[in-house]
Amino acid sequence: MSQDNTAPRDGSPRDSGEDGVPPAPTTPPAAGEQPPAAPWAPPSGLQPDPAPEIDPDFVPNPGEQPDPAAPPTESQPPSYPAAYPGQQFQQPNPGQYPGQQPYPGQEWQPEPHGDPVKRQRLVIGGIVLGVLALIGVVIWVLLNLLGSRPEAVAPTPSVAATPGPLPRDASSKDFQVGDCFADFDPNASEARAVACDTEHSAQLIGVHVYPADDSFPGTNAMRDKGREVCKASVAKLNAAADNYVLLQQNVYPSTTSWDRGDRRVDCFIVVDSGNTIKEDLLQK
Repeated sequence: MSQDNTAPRDGSPRDSGEDGVPPAPTTPPAAGEQPPAAPWAPPSGLQPDPAPEIDPDFVPNPGEQPDPAAPPTESQPPSYPAAYPGQQFQQPNPGQYPGQQPYPGQEWQPEPHGDPVKRQRLVIGGIVLGVLALIGVVIWVLLNLLGSRPEAVAPTPSVAATPGPLPRDASSKDFQVGDCFADFDPNASEARAVACDTEHSAQLIGVHVYPADDSFPGTNAMRDKGREVCKASVAKLNAAADNYVLLQQNVYPSTTSWDRGDRRVDCFIVVDSGNTIKEDLLQK
């Protein structure tokens, strides 16, 4: 067999690559260096295996997984559901929405504990109780001040006949409880005072005196006061009063006499048959 030792022409496929491209010149490695490794290429006609599909419901070792219903412990932070399989959910900072970033220079402050509506109700309830307590204290002070105010006590004439020789004429402002009067006229400013064991027609049994600084209470109020005085004084009559037909006679000031200082409301027992009473009718 003969050999062809003829030098090939330029551009011959024998010294070129498969596509006719001349191979790149190679530089021999320096002493001590390893030649560069050629890139890996799959054999002709073979494709790389596709990535295995991941089952989203697959849970390795179910017995070792934490119970989602159990509260988290100190060593186990609370878990948050992932948006999709394989995603890691980052726990938000207190007061921060998931995914929200703080503003530059802003620090997240923890939210106050407790129900704000409940705290508001407690504050309002405390204010209401304080106002009620203050009102109670004011009322208590006013009641004490009014209760300790001394009441004006009108002097009540004693059950004693008018001193002095009898009979005599006496002014109505000087009448005393127990005085007996002959020919008594309730509208007169004076009356004839006599001894009660002599004949007479009236006897003074009760008196009420208004304070000097009071204003005129009115005619009706004075009439009611006279009836009140007589009702209380009749109980002081003795057994001899049953021997007579007695009437009650009230005498009280008019507006004119009130302006002159008259403050008396007198109650008399009288008879309409003249001077027929001959004894004292008041208890001693």
